[in-house]
Amino acid sequence: MVATIQGVSAFRTSLPLARPYHLSLVTLNEFNSVLIRIRADGIEGSGEITNVPGYFHQTPEDAWDLIEKWAPGMIGQSPELLLKEINKTERPLSFAITPLLTALEELANRLNGGNDKSIRIPILGVVQGETIKDLVTDAERLQEQGFATLKFKVGFDVDQDLERLKALQKELRQGVQVRVDANQGYDYGQAVRFLNELDPDGIELLEQPLAPDAWEEMSRLSRVRSVPLMLDEAISSEADLDRMIENECAQAVKLKLMKCGSRAELARLINKAQNAEFKVIVGNGVALDIGCRHEALVLHETGLIREAGEMNGFLKCKEHLVEPELKMVDGDLIVPGGTPTVRWDVVSRFAVEKKTWGRI
Repeated sequence: MVATIQGVSAFRTSLPLARPYHLSLVTLNEFNSVLIRIRADGIEGSGEITNVPGYFHQTPEDAWDLIEKWAPGMIGQSPELLLKEINKTERPLSFAITPLLTALEELANRLNGGNDKSIRIPILGVVQGETIKDLVTDAERLQEQGFATLKFKVGFDVDQDLERLKALQKELRQGVQVRVDANQGYDYGQAVRFLNELDPDGIELLEQPLAPDAWEEMSRLSRVRSVPLMLDEAISSEADLDRMIENECAQAVKLKLMKCGSRAELARLINKAQNAEFKVIVGNGVALDIGCRHEALVLHETGLIREAGEMNGFLKCKEHLVEPELKMVDGDLIVPGGTPTVRWDVVSRFAVEKKTWGRI
């Protein structure tokens, strides 16, 4: 007998962070997310997206509207058929459909007897700190914990960015590298100056120095770069990936589940970028346990486990949502095997809105 969906619940949540997370676009004190829970034959699948204002052209409101559109008609339907139908119908809304599709993918896998094995994947540690003393202390702590790749945010003020980065570089241990992220904070002149004055020692790459639509300037910047360049915010679709490959305006690309819509699509684009001989980084530093776990599983499935992933958003939150918990050991993310459960009681506690269709 084919399993059918018996209930769907959706939540809009505001989960507080352990400390403010500073980006060039905005400072986050909480993660504002949309989560979904889909249940069939006593088995569940879950999905989420978390918002960064100004990062993406789709919003949590789009995701919420999409759930309200589909959820009433999902009751009594097959998860596998719904997965195909929603993917085909709503494909352009990659961010908004991520909760629905990833929850359905997980549910379908579990209904078919899938049982995730424990996996271990290297991820990076994020260096933060209001002062140079604070960021040096943070860098020391992360290196003590075994992180071999550190992430450092710039894109604020070129002089201060260079000063702070130089201080960080002095603290790097043998074999540790820095992934520098400007979050589209520079104009072309500022990016050229930053690259010209940057000491490339220990720097893995510079991520998204310019605005997402600055394709011509990125091509020019790539010709005068002192370290490899990576695109993130500029890549919101497969067409963007194709443009990057054609223009050769970067040497690496970052892919995120929340911009692909599903685990299957993320895996496909990873393979496409690798076949074009680009370095591929995966992971979302602004995501909850649910999304981080989904991304880690895709990395494991595609064999992309040498580069440090960035699915570390769950480490920034005061509360964890998945049992058993995701763990950090010697700079690696440990995803326990078996069938984890979501702490829906915690989700409900931080929910600002909730809707249910059918029986959960």
